[in-house]
Amino acid sequence: MTMDLGAAGGALAGADPQLLAAAVALYAVGQTISGGMWAVCQSAGGVRGLPLPTALGMHWVARGACELLPASLGEAVRVALMRRHPAGARAGGLRITGGLVGYKAVDAAVTGLAVMAMALVVPLPGPAAGLRWTAAGAVAVVAAAALAWRLGALRPALALLPARLRSPLGRIGEGAGVLAAPAAARNAAVLGLGAVAARLLSLAALLAALGAPPQAAALAFCVIVLAGIVPAAPGGAGTRELVLVPALALAYGIPSDEALAFSIAVQGTALAASLAAGAAALAWLSPGLTGRWADATGEPVVERAAA
Repeated sequence: MTMDLGAAGGALAGADPQLLAAAVALYAVGQTISGGMWAVCQSAGGVRGLPLPTALGMHWVARGACELLPASLGEAVRVALMRRHPAGARAGGLRITGGLVGYKAVDAAVTGLAVMAMALVVPLPGPAAGLRWTAAGAVAVVAAAALAWRLGALRPALALLPARLRSPLGRIGEGAGVLAAPAAARNAAVLGLGAVAARLLSLAALLAALGAPPQAAALAFCVIVLAGIVPAAPGGAGTRELVLVPALALAYGIPSDEALAFSIAVQGTALAASLAAGAAALAWLSPGLTGRWADATGEPVVERAAA
């Protein structure tokens, strides 16, 4: 309420266009790597025969939807797209959803570990001070759930549920098979780390474009992760500014108008890359979405009744 929006707009207008373009390109690289991570998780969960380019296209369409819809509702678009493909139709919607759960779990663990590592090096001031404990809690929950699933500790609990719930939950659990497959989990984690690295470089380029210290990228990444935990407006807009602007001001002395300009640029970068790549991917996938995807076996594909 007290920040000068005109000054923030001026900071954006004076940003280095080449560095802005680099930030968008690096964001796109990171999201493409993340799409490969999702494909690994789907394959580990039993969704077979999905070509990597098709998986990446679906990921970008879903990212575009997430930028337009609140509370990550765009992920429903990802599941719907997968179900229209022969590989997804054979696997079923519940297994696809389980693969998405596994992907989110591995991504949360990798991101949480990255945040904890950076929080130990970068002081987190003011409203971001408790972020390392939030990250530690997220990693602990994911690790405990993965260990319990791998050891079969959850099976007795599933046995207590009504039969009509056991079957769907079992299918979702099969889809989250990456949590019980060390090789697949390791591959997904490596891709996740690559996505984090590209994201950090994108944030550093944005900061440099605005004349702010690029070393603040680690703090910005940590705060953006914190803001993303709370379901909010598309892209975390609003929630992010409440923590990011004062954190950058306290830690690096960045004026509030420049910090606000940076936050707007973060949103703009994600929006520009996601909508452009998502629209291109949707146009490329449209022949299959209208019913012309060919099954490699040449046989009709019918989704399992359990899905």
